[in-house]
Amino acid sequence: MTKVLATKTSLTIDDGPKAPSKRLSLRDMAYEAIKHQIVTCELKPGEALTVNELAKAFDLGRTPVIQAIDRLTIEGLVMVMPRKGVVVSPVSLDDFVAIIEMRLLNEGRAARWAAERAGDAEINRMKANLDATWRAAKRGNITDFIALDREFHRFVAQATRNSILSEFLAKLHDKSFRFWFISLRAPDHNFRVSEQHAAILEGIRKHDPKVAEKAMRDHISSFRTNATSQILRS
Repeated sequence: MTKVLATKTSLTIDDGPKAPSKRLSLRDMAYEAIKHQIVTCELKPGEALTVNELAKAFDLGRTPVIQAIDRLTIEGLVMVMPRKGVVVSPVSLDDFVAIIEMRLLNEGRAARWAAERAGDAEINRMKANLDATWRAAKRGNITDFIALDREFHRFVAQATRNSILSEFLAKLHDKSFRFWFISLRAPDHNFRVSEQHAAILEGIRKHDPKVAEKAMRDHISSFRTNATSQILRS
C-alpha cells in the first residue's frame, strides 16, 4: 500500500520579503503536492499510487487528483503500468545524462550572456540569493536550499535578457528537480554548491564571460558526478 505523507508543498524561505502568493486551484494544489513528494523522493521510484489514498492524504477530492496525475503523466513523473496502475516513474540514468548535456550547453551560454548583459539590480538579486543560500546550507535545510539553488539559476537565465532561453531552462530545471534532491544526499554538498554559485556570480559581477561560463560548466559537471554516484548507490 502506498504511504503518502500529507506535508505542505510550499518551499518556505525565511530570507527577504515575500511576494503575495497566488491562490492555487484544487487541481494545482494536488499537482504541486504530489509532484513535491515525487521530486523529494518521499514517493519513491516505482511506488504505486492510488487516487483514493492521495485524495485522503491531501484532503482533496478525486477529480483534482486525477487531473494532477494526468499532468504528471505528461511530464513523465508518473506512468501507467499494466496490472500495477499508476506508479512513480523510475529514475533513468540515460535521461539524467541527456539533461546534463543540455544544461552544459545552454546554461554555459546563459552564464556567458549574463556576464555580458546583467545590470546592477540583477547582480544584487544574485548576491542576496547567494547570502541566503549560505545561511540555508549552514542550517542544513535541504528544502530551502534547493529552492534557493533553483532561484539562483533562474536569476542567471533572466540576466541573459533572452526570454526564450529563460523559458527553455525553466523546463529543463523541472526535469532536473528530482536529481537535485538525490545529489544533496551527499554530506556537505550544499557547501560545495554555494562555493560554485559564488564563482559563477564573481564572473558575472566582473562581466567576464569566460570565467562565468567556465564556473557554470564546472558547477554542472560537479552536479553530474555527485548525482550519478548517488543514483548508482540507490
